[in-house]
Amino acid sequence: MFSVTLGVFKRIIGMIKFETVELSDHTFTKTVHGTKYVYEVSVLIQYAKEQKYKVFDLPLAGINLSDLMWGIVSMRDIAYHLDRINKTDFKHPILIDDRGVICDGWHRVMKAIMLGHNSIKAIRLLDMPLASNTEDIE
Repeated sequence: MFSVTLGVFKRIIGMIKFETVELSDHTFTKTVHGTKYVYEVSVLIQYAKEQKYKVFDLPLAGINLSDLMWGIVSMRDIAYHLDRINKTDFKHPILIDDRGVICDGWHRVMKAIMLGHNSIKAIRLLDMPLASNTEDIE
């Protein structure tokens, strides 16, 4: 049986050079009634600030973990996202859309779960700003 300690795993990930991801590169996409909406995460964050939505504690037990995030298709993808989870912090709340779907913050959610937290700081958008792009898919 093969066993790798967390320390060894962190050293292995540390040897791989991953590109830096800028907030401006992040988008959130959702489909509602046959229309795909694409939002820039930086715009959603600014919108939440402008609307003065309140930060609250979201129980981690209430988050649906059944979907695969980030388009993972390879072991390198897994290593990349584990590196991001490891490096993330909890300075900013996660962002939830008007339907209860996480728009920004999955790496923080995963880190909180891995650290044994019971909740995470979150902001819920009560409505959505205009999408940066829309596309009919039906």
